[in-house]
Amino acid sequence: MTTTHAISRGLMEVLAYKTAAQIVLALEECEPDLRAVALELFEQLQGDLDPEAAQATTALLAEILFPNADPSGAIGLDLAEAEAIAFAADPSAGPILKHMDRQEATFAERLREAMEAKGVTQSELAAKIGVGQPAVSMMLQRACRPQRKTVEKIAAALGVPAAELWPS
Repeated sequence: MTTTHAISRGLMEVLAYKTAAQIVLALEECEPDLRAVALELFEQLQGDLDPEAAQATTALLAEILFPNADPSGAIGLDLAEAEAIAFAADPSAGPILKHMDRQEATFAERLREAMEAKGVTQSELAAKIGVGQPAVSMMLQRACRPQRKTVEKIAAALGVPAAELWPS
């Protein structure tokens, strides 16, 4: 190993530890409930997540640990806020946003009904599809818009066609 290679490897290790230190300190500063969610997400990252799920999990961790808080202290950008920004940027997006809102409402209602019919709790569904219970709760409360892959995983876990959950 060359001296230059050893130095750059050493610098990379130092940077990795500095990054880890920032994460640990941010985790320490979290409210207990957010810390519990973050730890659960870290555990999920150790599992066999597909690249899309790993990226979504990492993004959620980043929001929890390094929040871009709005004036009320809420973490991240609210879905309604994001839609308002989209509408302000392009008013012609209004009908599309209304359609998306109806889809999300229908999905949340159908998901709740399917879970009740199958006797599946939020925690059980979360475990079956490889996400945390808070993610299922957020979908039911329409606080997030699930990706197509997630809807397909939920449908498979509940033994129903994806089209039965997500309106076309």
